[in-house]
Amino acid sequence: MRLESLYVDHFRCIRRCDLQAAPGINCIVGDNASGKTSVLESIYILGRGQSFRQSQLSQAIHHDARALTVRALVENDDLGATHRIGCHITKRETAFKLDNQTTTRRYDLISALPLQHIDPNVHRLLEEGPQHRRHFLDWGVFHVEHAFFPAWRRYRRALKQRNRALRYQRPKHEIVAWDAELVEQGEIVDACRRRYLALVKEQLPENTEALIGEDALVFEYQPGWRGNDGYGAALAATLDQDVKARFTGNGPHRADIRINIAATRARDWVSRGQQKILTAALLLAQAHILNDLRGLKPILLIDDMAAELGQSYRETLAKEIVRSQAQCFITFLDRSLIPRVLSDERVFHVEQGVVSA
Repeated sequence: MRLESLYVDHFRCIRRCDLQAAPGINCIVGDNASGKTSVLESIYILGRGQSFRQSQLSQAIHHDARALTVRALVENDDLGATHRIGCHITKRETAFKLDNQTTTRRYDLISALPLQHIDPNVHRLLEEGPQHRRHFLDWGVFHVEHAFFPAWRRYRRALKQRNRALRYQRPKHEIVAWDAELVEQGEIVDACRRRYLALVKEQLPENTEALIGEDALVFEYQPGWRGNDGYGAALAATLDQDVKARFTGNGPHRADIRINIAATRARDWVSRGQQKILTAALLLAQAHILNDLRGLKPILLIDDMAAELGQSYRETLAKEIVRSQAQCFITFLDRSLIPRVLSDERVFHVEQGVVSA
């Protein structure tokens, strides 16, 4: 998977950019607020249908424009497929286009342009709430478990209806009417997650030792309910609690992963830099799994790679990125911060919203 070209028009501070990307590493150098992160964000939007900065995409429109446009040509050399992806955003509407499809959903974008994003806030995966770890897990599950997305979508629909009945204090028989669908789809989601997590555990020794050393990395999967009798039993046992709280308190929507390293909670590691390295190792392991199982190399977006990392860590991480053989876009504040192993790669400069090779 590689992005061959990127066209950006009136996206944040970038008035216009027509970038021809290298198939391997692309380094983007620029001062703070120059627009280098916006280049990564524009690619991210094409692959996720949303921004990693704000929920309202219209806020990314250049201050003196009425709309923004982002287009890319994406090639999958392994499958021999080429896709044209674009988005046009105005103050009132957002439209995505994949090839000649009349209707393009986020599902289509994620499938056509798999990508991983590593930014200075990746420590949230370890430090903050379980939604960040579920997002990490479900990105990988989505790409390798075909049963996951349909089951997750049906589960969310049933959960919404059950929570609606709880919120409006409907009779119990109307609440539990949704339990069969919730349990059936929830257990499919749970099984997909467990299978994928087993793959991650197999990959970790090879893909993390170079970055974090030989300390054992341990995952403890928490499915979102307690007990060994299955999700249905957990729902029945907590019905009165749900009625009182007016929402469903158990299920895959509450799943989490506890990540330990050297018998210590990973979030209790000494520094943010070490947490960043650990998170990068996990995301690279996911990239290897996707390549091994589906022949896809996700595009890597790494923002401010040097932030909170010393030279030795930067060099080690850069070597692992090269080893992944994935196309990568990496931003740096200064060219002197580019690791030696990347010094011969393509470099773009960004200054006041202008991107030049």
